[in-house]
Amino acid sequence: MSVTQQTKALTLKELISRRDQLTKETGNYYGIKDLKLKNSDPVKYERFYSRLHASVLAAREVARYVTASPGSREMGESLWTLTTPEGDTLVISLGFFSHLTSSQVAIRFMADHYYDMNPGIRDGDVFVTDDGKTGGAPHPGDTYTYVPIVIDGEVIGWAMSVNHIMEAGAPVAGSWPGFSVDTFMDGFVIPPMKTGEKLRQFTWWEQLWKTRTRAGTLNNLDDKMRLAGCAIIHKAVHEIIEEFGIDYYKQAIREIIEESRLQILQNIRTLMVPGRYTSVAFRAVKYKGLQKLWVHADKDSLIHIRQKLEVNEEGGLYANFEGTSRWGYHAFNGYPGGADVAFYLSMINQFAHNTKPTGAISYVAKAHYPEGSIYNPDISTASFSNIWAQSMSMNTLGFNAINRALFSRGYMEEAFTADGNWEGIQGAGVLEDGTTYGFTNFESVGGAAMGAFSFRDGQPLAWAEWTQLPNIGNAEEFEYLIPPLFYIGRKLLPNFCGHGKFRGGIGDSSIHWIKNPGKQLGISRGGSQVAATTFVGLGMSGAYPAPSAFHVSARGSNTNELVQQGVALPRDASEVLEYAEQGILKAENLDVWKFDMPEQSFGDGDMLADAAGAAGGWGDPIERDPRSVLEDVVYGWVDRKFAEGLYGVVLKDHASGSLEVDEDATRSLRKQIIEERRQLAKPAFEWWRNERELVIKQDFIDPVRDMYEGSMSFQAFRDEMIHFWQVSDHFSG
Repeated sequence: MSVTQQTKALTLKELISRRDQLTKETGNYYGIKDLKLKNSDPVKYERFYSRLHASVLAAREVARYVTASPGSREMGESLWTLTTPEGDTLVISLGFFSHLTSSQVAIRFMADHYYDMNPGIRDGDVFVTDDGKTGGAPHPGDTYTYVPIVIDGEVIGWAMSVNHIMEAGAPVAGSWPGFSVDTFMDGFVIPPMKTGEKLRQFTWWEQLWKTRTRAGTLNNLDDKMRLAGCAIIHKAVHEIIEEFGIDYYKQAIREIIEESRLQILQNIRTLMVPGRYTSVAFRAVKYKGLQKLWVHADKDSLIHIRQKLEVNEEGGLYANFEGTSRWGYHAFNGYPGGADVAFYLSMINQFAHNTKPTGAISYVAKAHYPEGSIYNPDISTASFSNIWAQSMSMNTLGFNAINRALFSRGYMEEAFTADGNWEGIQGAGVLEDGTTYGFTNFESVGGAAMGAFSFRDGQPLAWAEWTQLPNIGNAEEFEYLIPPLFYIGRKLLPNFCGHGKFRGGIGDSSIHWIKNPGKQLGISRGGSQVAATTFVGLGMSGAYPAPSAFHVSARGSNTNELVQQGVALPRDASEVLEYAEQGILKAENLDVWKFDMPEQSFGDGDMLADAAGAAGGWGDPIERDPRSVLEDVVYGWVDRKFAEGLYGVVLKDHASGSLEVDEDATRSLRKQIIEERRQLAKPAFEWWRNERELVIKQDFIDPVRDMYEGSMSFQAFRDEMIHFWQVSDHFSG
């Protein structure tokens, strides 16, 4: 039966039920077994799709220059889509592409709660959400606008936009609150809510942004940006339906998704090797001693991310996260919709590259988040204010599983060490005149280094897992938005990469000098990893993994005096420490933050440096071409100490003043390194036996013991632990 043959307008709940039933019964999206429109008139079909696609592309390019914050205007922190009435994405703009699955969660919630009846869904209404459980948002900093497209009382689609706002209104200022015990500390969180009509927001909605967040003006600019783009899509779809007809529209949107689904299946069969890919990552949480109000949250934790990615011969892909940590009283939980946003980053990147990118990816690649886990809390009040702090590891595990398959298949130019080590500083302040403000610096969210390939080095700041548009933005824009923070350095950080036969891209470091902060300035950190642990512990074929992010703060410093004396200030995080070691820089509080930096108060002349965005290497470092090591030293990417100690390359001074490789000394040193490795090596069985003793004795620090206890509450991981370590069935972990 044609999808257009129905006698009356169906409710949203009926539409979703119909889609689910037809898809389940046939195995094809919406029961589409034949692409009739595409096959009968491919030119008309492609022209129809191009018109839809052009509408979302135009929405992005126009709306972000109508009104927007710098994070949305300059960087890839936004997205516009058009969805089916059930919430399946048809077309996407450039930008935050993996958010194309969140609409399925928000629209289903509205259907299950009969929004058709109350508050009603009419053409041009405006709905907004930033909730994880009901709206599919990864965290409250990602805010979505939905505009229904209604014809003759029937919802035939939704224009949707999402962007990363500047400030979320939580007790900890910024858009990734790093300390949150439960969702009541997540900030300004709302389920899908009707906030306007006839393509205009209600006045009370604008006032909520101003009164419930610290960056009300900027958040309102972004809200208007999202709606402006949705209005462009809304108008375009009405025009397209007028030209092609409603029956054609209803049939074509189903065929587009089924066409995409079939191609994604084919891509998985072509690129992947059937089998199981198991990966793990860890994320440290340091909460102990931060506060005395919430005793149950006064503990350090180690989050365990465990992914088993299974690929079958038909092209189906299934990721099982059983064994991942249980949810906790911290900011780093999430809900299935938000977890999907992270999971599908790698899936869309790799499997929808040559087809129409749609919501079809969710019908091919599926994920299981066990109830009670960090991605699916069994209560509705778990905090989700910074799921990205650990879910980027989850996505990276998937990315690298795919890259291992690509390498196995011989797609050398596509396989590299993937890292998503993003970083951001955030906070709030009060200027001298009493003006309050909140902020997020998106710089290190805009781009990161690309990891090494099996045949060449990675590149710095050339890539980002989460967007096709890596761009760290203009320093001047952030200085304008955050009055007291001035850049005195923004550069690549020497030695800061995953070393190997081919090294990963060099990470970057910025340093901010605080001037005239007014009455108050507090800054904290939001980011995906901390230097206390590696990001995903992955360096390919014997290489080193990427170093994780860290911060250096110098509070109560003598920088004002140094400037008056004409002394140049440090330009990156390493130089801050070097200046302090040499006695040039003096500070009452000099801190190196290898964990999340909690909110710190900064005064005039203080400094804050960050380092992030490094990527992993490929191959054994002592197999690196000595000439490449020499080149790195000459250009300042690696110093001579690293060249010798890590790469086994000895350099000597030439009479001309230049450096050259001492080939005899290099060969000798590399032989020595290999011999030292042999002396330290032990048989795998001996290692296993020694580690097993620790497991049996449960000789772990508290965060590790708690992690195992939580992960072993899931049966599959418990069985695996018992089998691998050969312990009793009664082992408690």
